[in-house]
Amino acid sequence: MSWTVNRSRYIFRDRWVTLRADDCVTAAGVEVAPFYVFEYPDWVHVVALDNEGHIILVQQYRHAYGAASLELPGGVMDAAERDPVETAARELAEETGYTAEQLRLIASLSPNPGTHTNKAHVVLALGVRLTGPPAPEPDEEIAIIRVPVSRALHLALTGEMVHAQHVGLLMIGLNAAGLLR
Repeated sequence: MSWTVNRSRYIFRDRWVTLRADDCVTAAGVEVAPFYVFEYPDWVHVVALDNEGHIILVQQYRHAYGAASLELPGGVMDAAERDPVETAARELAEETGYTAEQLRLIASLSPNPGTHTNKAHVVLALGVRLTGPPAPEPDEEIAIIRVPVSRALHLALTGEMVHAQHVGLLMIGLNAAGLLR
């Protein structure tokens, strides 16, 4: 069922994304050339819950979208990082100043199996508390939003949380925490 790659070449590379063009033949013998593949580093997103029934979200401007987006804390796994849970702890502290009593990997999914090579990992963080100031990257302008879980569900299910991937990952995390009924 897999495709045969007859030729592969890189079109573009930088620190954020690599675009590859593959000349392929399907299992049925149909030529697909070029087929474009995006090579991204893995991403980690954190469903961070405190002991008072709140979730920690971040709001930041997304240039491609042209507006602010309400999202889960998280980011790119650095080249040297191999453990999504460690990356989740780092990203949560950097973006929000919160740390967690418990962190657990819930799922590792493909953000788009049609074109992307990377994984999106969702980590459940329980017992989060503010332990210091956030230290975001210089190009990140992040507002920290602490809302009751019921409000986060409302935002996700009404489309106010516009990042489709984060809506799905939020549901996976809340289900793992036993908070979806």
